[in-house]
Amino acid sequence: MAGTTKVARSWKATFGNLIGALVALALSGLLFKTIADGAITIGIALLPGVLGLVLLYMAFGGSGHAACPSCGAALSGLSTGANDGVLCEKCLAFAEGTQGTLTATDPSRVADKPVFGTVLPAQYHWPQGCCVCGASPTQGQKIRTNLQNHGSAMALLGVSAATGGAVTGRAGYTAVEVEVPHCASHKEGAMLADAGGGRAKIHFRSYPYLRAFCQQNGTQPVG
Repeated sequence: MAGTTKVARSWKATFGNLIGALVALALSGLLFKTIADGAITIGIALLPGVLGLVLLYMAFGGSGHAACPSCGAALSGLSTGANDGVLCEKCLAFAEGTQGTLTATDPSRVADKPVFGTVLPAQYHWPQGCCVCGASPTQGQKIRTNLQNHGSAMALLGVSAATGGAVTGRAGYTAVEVEVPHCASHKEGAMLADAGGGRAKIHFRSYPYLRAFCQQNGTQPVG
């Protein structure tokens, strides 16, 4: 039965991320001193610096671990403060919490921003109703994202006009756009993001709508 679990800091993850951050930042500084003399080489020098900042953030803000409040499986990469939209890969339930605790997300919850996600399949159908509240939709809101173009991105995604999607390609990326049903009272109920490998993720504010989308399209939630 779902309960409340406590988030604890993983010192191994903290020091591992911190060491990785220091190494990446040092490498970035070295590259700036040795090769940075134009736009391309400056970009190359920046890459390990960006990675270093991400690892530094993870060291202090994302090195927590806890048991899933729904099934007890181990969860990692958590904030030691507030968490939202945390997915358990074992039971596929979402969890959230503040002040270093985790509880199972209310199955009827509608979040302030899209946090409940799944991979957008090649062919999909929208569940009936507004993607926020389930009322009869009166409008569609277009959302889009850019996927890193690995040459096969468009073929892997395969979003067709028949399902309300559009895929356009340019050098370096593939732009994906879909139109999501909304009622007159709601907007910004969904967002797209790059899932890697030429696939897109779609996130919804509504936990019930995500579950309906997954059931109707044969997908599973993703974090």
